[in-house]
Amino acid sequence: MGHKGSIQTSTVPSTNRAEGSFGNAFASLSTGAKELPPRFQVLKSELIKNNEESILASWHRLLEVMTSSTIPQIKEMGRELIPAIDFAAIKDGRFPESTKAELKRSGAIIVRGVVTEKQALDWKADIRNYIQANPQTKGFPKDNIQIYELYWAKAELEARSHPNMLAVQRALNEVWHTSKEDDPVDLGTPLTYCDRLRIRTPGDRSFNLGPHLDGGSLERWEDLEYRKCYSKILAGKWEEYDAFDVSPRLKATVDMYNGPGGCSAFRTYQGWLSLSNCGPTNGTLRVIPNITISTAYIILRPLVRRTATGWEIDKTSSNFHGAAMGAGQELDIDAHSHLAPDGFVSMPYVRPGDAVFWHCDTAHMVESEHQGTEDASVFYIPSVPLCDVNARYLKKQRDNFLSGVPPPDFPGGIGESQHIGRGTMDNLSVEGKLAMGCMKFEVEERESKGRNTAVQNANTILGF
Repeated sequence: MGHKGSIQTSTVPSTNRAEGSFGNAFASLSTGAKELPPRFQVLKSELIKNNEESILASWHRLLEVMTSSTIPQIKEMGRELIPAIDFAAIKDGRFPESTKAELKRSGAIIVRGVVTEKQALDWKADIRNYIQANPQTKGFPKDNIQIYELYWAKAELEARSHPNMLAVQRALNEVWHTSKEDDPVDLGTPLTYCDRLRIRTPGDRSFNLGPHLDGGSLERWEDLEYRKCYSKILAGKWEEYDAFDVSPRLKATVDMYNGPGGCSAFRTYQGWLSLSNCGPTNGTLRVIPNITISTAYIILRPLVRRTATGWEIDKTSSNFHGAAMGAGQELDIDAHSHLAPDGFVSMPYVRPGDAVFWHCDTAHMVESEHQGTEDASVFYIPSVPLCDVNARYLKKQRDNFLSGVPPPDFPGGIGESQHIGRGTMDNLSVEGKLAMGCMKFEVEERESKGRNTAVQNANTILGF
């Protein structure tokens, strides 16, 4: 991976979502069925057509595995099911095979010591100074901010572009694979997706983010390309589902309705870098540590319904259980009773400088109360590979960065354009400038035609 050339600076920001804050995306977490137009009943009927017996049989097999094995194992082992690895154990840009296997099973991982504890704490101190210097900073909730609408602080730019962070993302992306050699994606070249930061204070109950999935909701069934990700599940063969096949995701539309919490890029994982000591009961992340089982359950659930004696195929309702147009996919204790809440475990204890990542389809939530004695602070830093949809997003994000307004997927407005001490390109490492689309990707012979195509396409999209 290399670079040549630099981008001409631009001050024309791209179109954002409506103004607001983090709260707009998660203000109404699901407690029951969502009312959807009749066309979704037609969609459901099409998904089930001529395959009723296979789908129902697969649902019964899934419930049997969940009740006899998956949930009992989660209750017994809890957070021991989340693999953890030291950053130093990542060799040649890849995880050890044993770690890859654990990640593919659980869908989540902790990477310890990505940066030093001192570096992480210095960044947190820098962020606090930046917030103090700019009291107009928005966040959620408005009167006691826990999530800050900040994207361009110097500390954030430095953390995202730190060579160790990019090395971790490269290893994470390389766990994925293509089923088609010509697919235009380079898993070995990480891009930067700029996200918010959290400083959750002891005793907080306001940042009560219920169980959900990122990456849209109805789009998983409605978008023809996105649906291909789950073709094995929808065919009644959930045991054959491969959560780490990147090929069907490259053309998927995960944000059909431009909702306030939508993500138009393709993130292989969401993630955060810890800036504090944090563990169970400290307001941390909770996940379901079995990506195959949880995904199969969520995808199949709208296609079946309870009866007095068991389960049957549901072709007549428009309900997609926790899914809504322009909102995230949510889980609730009625519709998803086999998963929520018993399937969730809290992340193990982390220190400043540790990072946590979870698969883009991992069901997750946040502990409802921070019962600890110190802040639980993170920079949200997802993992994003080089492909066409991400290069197009990167171009818009780069323009917004240079203008100081929020990234395209986030609430609009003037953002940090008038903030004192806002970060600039000088705060990016060389690798970080490349990942931010501010330098040209060097066209070199990669191990597949698809990887070469992805690089060439990205340079064209980015204007090099």
